[in-house]
Amino acid sequence: MIDTSFLTKSPLFQNLDETERAQILIIGQVKKVKDGTVIFREGDAGDGLYIVLKGSIRISKRSATGEEALAVLEPHAYFGEMALIDSTPRAADAIAFEGTEVFFIPLKELRNLIEGHHQLALKILYSLCEVLAQRLRETNERYMSIFTIAQWGGSNPEGPLPMP
Repeated sequence: MIDTSFLTKSPLFQNLDETERAQILIIGQVKKVKDGTVIFREGDAGDGLYIVLKGSIRISKRSATGEEALAVLEPHAYFGEMALIDSTPRAADAIAFEGTEVFFIPLKELRNLIEGHHQLALKILYSLCEVLAQRLRETNERYMSIFTIAQWGGSNPEGPLPMP
């Protein structure tokens, strides 16, 4: 039996009432994932979203120099949510480690639920916007840190580089 309290702790679903959370539980399923298992690869079609129940998920991008970890997600975090917004392929890899369990919510069923329950849709989409805005702020901060290091980090003894 699954402990359903994870939905109240997940930023995407914490604002739902008990009935709405029950509807999410009905369409989703728990998946146990072995360490090192690739849940999805960059370029795969988005088939749903996931909530980390146990363990961790590494979100990473592949490059010519290897794998670059973008984030490590702990319990209650969700990933794969961009599939709700558009139909583009996955933007990164998701790899399980540390004895992982995830709750998978298929995209088709979630979209059907959202289309039929407008209050639930508003709550989920508002929460999604909040998290995406926070991620954008964090990305901007990282970008500015990298830019500042490039400007002043010693790679140019003559001083800062000209602004682009």
